[in-house]
Amino acid sequence: MLSLTAAPAHASWHAANVGGSGVNVRDCYHPTNPPWPGTSCRLQATLAPGTAVHVVCQYVGELVNGDTIWDYIVYPGGEGYAADYYLDTHTTWYRMPWVDECDY
Repeated sequence: MLSLTAAPAHASWHAANVGGSGVNVRDCYHPTNPPWPGTSCRLQATLAPGTAVHVVCQYVGELVNGDTIWDYIVYPGGEGYAADYYLDTHTTWYRMPWVDECDY
């Protein structure tokens, strides 16, 4: 009898927390949105400071306070894009090389 065991997939996500002012999560996957993540995408949630999130991938989008990186995050109850400026990723990297670039 042959038995196969699947190895766990390598996850590229990175643990982070919402910073001190909270963050708006945006739905940027509709045809009426701009060609990059930004504040004109539909607001879908506002997360409180300290909320734990997973950064799944990153994409260059609208400039927010000097930062053009937008993180696609998974949070309790949903997922969407959030401006990296408002997340505490516990790293000094501008773009985290171990996290995938989003297919936008």
